[in-house]
Amino acid sequence: MIAASRIRELALQAGFDDAGAAIAHRLDEDAEHLKKWLQQGCEGSMQYMADNFEKRVNPEALVPGTKTVVCCVLSYYKMNPQPEGAPYIALSGLSERDYHEVVKEKLLKLETLLKDEFGEQVVNSEYQHLFCDSAPVLERAWGRECRLGWIGKNRQFIHPTLGSYVHLGILFLLEPLKPLKPSPLSADCLDCDMCLRACPTKAIREDGMDARRCVSYLTIERKEPLPEEYQGKPYIGLYGCDNCQRVCPYNKGLQPDRHEELSANPRFAEMTAEDWNATSRRQKTKLLRRLAKQ
Repeated sequence: MIAASRIRELALQAGFDDAGAAIAHRLDEDAEHLKKWLQQGCEGSMQYMADNFEKRVNPEALVPGTKTVVCCVLSYYKMNPQPEGAPYIALSGLSERDYHEVVKEKLLKLETLLKDEFGEQVVNSEYQHLFCDSAPVLERAWGRECRLGWIGKNRQFIHPTLGSYVHLGILFLLEPLKPLKPSPLSADCLDCDMCLRACPTKAIREDGMDARRCVSYLTIERKEPLPEEYQGKPYIGLYGCDNCQRVCPYNKGLQPDRHEELSANPRFAEMTAEDWNATSRRQKTKLLRRLAKQ
């Protein structure tokens, strides 16, 4: 059996800012919430959210034999270097490198450390077992289950000291976890509604998020042209939106650039409004992805 405290120690060695572990189980309450959310059509064109439903809510259905779920936290908070007037790019899109690659590299380091200490059988090598926005896994829910933080009213995962500008990495283990005494979190959103008031499209509701109205969905996930009601609006940037995170009390006083590979690519500081306006939307998307990976 593996102690959660030891997993955290090894995760910190692998380069993460925090980590926790939980006994693998079906996320029944999250399953009901997801089902209701899908029935309301809040996923918009993200039809993949309805695929592999049981695998999404049950680790053992995704990776047979899973006994323990590890969640690792990596801060990407940085100062936005864009010149005044440039179309907004969310902090998550400004990183020097693709965060999926960065998180997975650190997960592989953690896996190696675990194998060295507990043996090759600690993971099911026949299946993909480490994840970062790459499979039907409810990462934020597992962050909560691992007692690392909570899911805020804006549906972002909030860590009590790292805030919500964090990427989550998930690792499924075959080794059972030593029993833990439940430890209450020291904070949550309570009656704060700053994110609801800051959302320019009112996508954030008391009962959840309507992704169809979210600026991040509209500028990243949605492939069709913007609905007419959003065209020309000043809050529609180039890539994503940080309004609900910018006002969150847990994002005040954060340390920027904790990880060099996730600091802002300096080329974004060179791209003026004129530069972006000279390209088509398709070209902007390609350029954004290319810049972020250079």
